Amino acid sequence: MIPGIVLDENTGLDAVQFTQKLKEKGVETRPFFLGMHEQPVFHDMGLFLNEQYPVAERIARQGLYLPSGLTLTEAQLEQVCNAVREVIK
Repeated sequence: MIPGIVLDENTGLDAVQFTQKLKEKGVETRPFFLGMHEQPVFHDMGLFLNEQYPVAERIARQGLYLPSGLTLTEAQLEQVCNAVREVIK
């Protein structure tokens, strides 16, 4: 299972900024996918043009996946947790 998080907009950070700050602390992340209405392939097909879906857009911009997996050590998990706490301060 990959833990996905959606940042509260009150943090003042979007997912790209948050990811960069975590990376500076040695923590890699992965972005959420864009909503279907924002996928270039569908725009190229003339679909979803000028359509807006605020919830999907917010999740795409504020969401990211944190490291996870059965092989993560307790020390690595602690590093991730500490980095998240520091960045959110």
